[in-house]
Amino acid sequence: MTLMLQLRSKPDPDRSPCRIRRGARLVGAMVFCAALLALGASAGAASAASASDSLAKPGVADQGGVQLQVFLQRRFRLPSASDVEVGPLRAAPIPGLSVRTVKMHNDAGQAATFVVYTDAAGKTAILSDVEAGPATPGPLHGLWSRPLRAANQAPGSPAKSVLITDSPGKAIVGTMLDLSKDPWGRISVAKLHLGDRATLGPDDAPVTIIEFGDLECPFCARAFSEIETVVNTTYKGKVRLIFKNFPLNIHPWAMQAAIAAECVRRQNPKAFWSFANDIYRDQGAINPQNLRGHVNAYVGQLGLDQQALNACIMAPAAEAQVAQDRDDGIAIAVNSTPTFLVDGIELVGLPSDKTFKYVVSSELKQRQASR
Repeated sequence: MTLMLQLRSKPDPDRSPCRIRRGARLVGAMVFCAALLALGASAGAASAASASDSLAKPGVADQGGVQLQVFLQRRFRLPSASDVEVGPLRAAPIPGLSVRTVKMHNDAGQAATFVVYTDAAGKTAILSDVEAGPATPGPLHGLWSRPLRAANQAPGSPAKSVLITDSPGKAIVGTMLDLSKDPWGRISVAKLHLGDRATLGPDDAPVTIIEFGDLECPFCARAFSEIETVVNTTYKGKVRLIFKNFPLNIHPWAMQAAIAAECVRRQNPKAFWSFANDIYRDQGAINPQNLRGHVNAYVGQLGLDQQALNACIMAPAAEAQVAQDRDDGIAIAVNSTPTFLVDGIELVGLPSDKTFKYVVSSELKQRQASR
């Protein structure tokens, strides 16, 4: 069985990313798929309930709740601690586990309610937006059926779905979270080709942002000025941006634009950013037939050598580097643009200013603390 949990009640059309076409593959920054079943009664029920009760008593510091709040805030890139409301710990119906209700919301006014089960050690959690009701004999012989209701639904309200199992034991449907691991879920960039690329900011900046972008993607165009502000103004001298081309197969002229942009960079690295800005500005007027005319006009305005640029476009080297960038993205499961990696922390689409500042500021604080 597969469930899809989403913090956003509906997608934000102004900040959603451009996506690569890959059949029916399910993608999304806040998608969870998993199911954990079984767990009957055990002798550990009394001790588990005792631990849960002690944490729920007034006046007792709920360190587990604080740790869970921080973990979820980072996991979901929520800029404020108040965006994660962690309820009191209580005994779960399954021995050995405790449960809380957690509400998460963002600055767009979107919200979701979850139930979070944790083990006695506080190292493993199960996050779910549904609660499984009691088992009853199912429609087929030997199978059992449980109603699944949204975490914020009343117990007697109509079920949103049913869970069918071959035993009447208690059940949880959700995703496993290892609370002992880095909640950011960083992506290793060790194997990415980052040298000889378009960059902004000092090479020794404490924070590195890698952007996978598509010059035909309208959301990349919107992100362009915002990321430039982050690098050149908000965190000037503290952030380095590396741009990697990721032309999507749904965009007919993105690949050729990326090759032209790479040739501009090879001739004059600083001119790359002006060229990209021109492309993004005129996206609506560009098509496969007139792309070359636009490129020639931009190159002329930048004072570049047109003949040398044409030779570069026709040669295989620039196209090979663009293909290498795209292969790098595919290797780390990039499937939409823009995708940003802030020291390996993935931000997909066009994050809000608050989200970007939260992630970058958190990384800067960590760098300062580790000195």
